[in-house]
Amino acid sequence: MKERVGRRVFGAMMVGAILPAALLGWAYVMSKVSPSRMCGGFIGCLGSLVHVWEVGRWVAIVLAWPLLYVLRVRPAWPVAIAGGLFLVAIWEFALSSVPPLGIVIDLIVLSALIAYSCAVLVAGRELTRPWRAAIAAAFLALYLLGLLSSRGL
Repeated sequence: MKERVGRRVFGAMMVGAILPAALLGWAYVMSKVSPSRMCGGFIGCLGSLVHVWEVGRWVAIVLAWPLLYVLRVRPAWPVAIAGGLFLVAIWEFALSSVPPLGIVIDLIVLSALIAYSCAVLVAGRELTRPWRAAIAAAFLALYLLGLLSSRGL
């Protein structure tokens, strides 16, 4: 059973690595297709990444299910949904005023790895309910901390 959980967590981590790579690839292609609109000034083509991030992060959540299914991470739907919710919690915290900039970049880069590997544990039946609830509560606390600090409360 431990081998099965490890395989599922590894598959979810692969999805967590593929999604940001696809998002960065999309940003690169967009900067080459229409460089004058998205590139320029002192930020170079970083503007294309910001533009793609706004739409692409939500597209990435939708693409998680087929990737999880192909990589035989079961149950794919609950993992994709929980992973998406965990991603939102990490993004809310990362974009708040709490963490320093170095940690923000690390969190955004590693957010899908963290979210989908934890989602496998929460959506699966290998952990007891208190442990699954504790992981979900930690992400809820992360979300609320980010939300409250970004609102200045």
